[in-house]
Amino acid sequence: MAKTDIGRGAIVRAKVRRMHASRREFAKHAILILVCLFIVLPILFMLSVSVKSLTQVLYQLLVVRGPFYLHNYQVAWQAVAPFIKNSLIMASGSAALAIMTASLAGYAFAKLRFPGRDMLFWVIFVKMLLPGVLNLIPSFVLAWHLGLLNTYWVVILFAVSAAQPFWVFVIRTFVRQIPHELFEAARMDGAAELQTFWLVVAPLLRPMLMLMGISVFIAVWNDYVWPLVTISSHSMLPIGVGLADLNAIDASYGSYGPLMAGYAISMVPLILIFIIGARQFVEGMSSGAVKL
Repeated sequence: MAKTDIGRGAIVRAKVRRMHASRREFAKHAILILVCLFIVLPILFMLSVSVKSLTQVLYQLLVVRGPFYLHNYQVAWQAVAPFIKNSLIMASGSAALAIMTASLAGYAFAKLRFPGRDMLFWVIFVKMLLPGVLNLIPSFVLAWHLGLLNTYWVVILFAVSAAQPFWVFVIRTFVRQIPHELFEAARMDGAAELQTFWLVVAPLLRPMLMLMGISVFIAVWNDYVWPLVTISSHSMLPIGVGLADLNAIDASYGSYGPLMAGYAISMVPLILIFIIGARQFVEGMSSGAVKL
């Protein structure tokens, strides 16, 4: 009789554990669905408004019903195409230069010996602790004295400098985990430092470099404050600043359809770059988590 009671108690406890586990899974999925709705619903709302006329926006804002004004995208493209070109130049240049400089600097701090190496690294590390807005005025003064205002370089160079502290730290940590025997073998074969970096380190860093490139590209593409204060020429504005001015789309402040169409168009490069680099992005995230 006692054994029967023990068996029944074990069955009851197992059922209770399964019930609690199922409740936790339900709560987890409910939270994830809620978060996805907060992300997706604004995008769907933007796409809905982008194909509406001003009358539909004023009187049928939440109703998805024809006619659909696809002409809004033509109007928006004519307005935002120069801004997209500027953003592509700035974001691509920043990502490429950040990958090149941060990878070489991280390799140098990890494997080379030179006077003041550790002190210089900690100076760069401390830079990560400073809030970005604290550097706004000194950076503007420096750009002014260097004659970089109202050029592409004022965005590219300062975006690269902003990305350096974190990514130099990450790449240095990653490179230090690579077995020393690989470097010794390369040097025994007569490889110079740059050849060792290119042949040994760069292939191993590829997911991390892709992650860095995507992160820097997105940060520059979405940047608003720095281009706003450093670029005054309307023809050189990036997409974030250009879309902030409703007159960039149309002379009327009521052109919500073309404005939303412009925002939808500005999303396309980000979606494409993420789709192209999604695998490398995930590998870079997992590699960074393991190495750090």
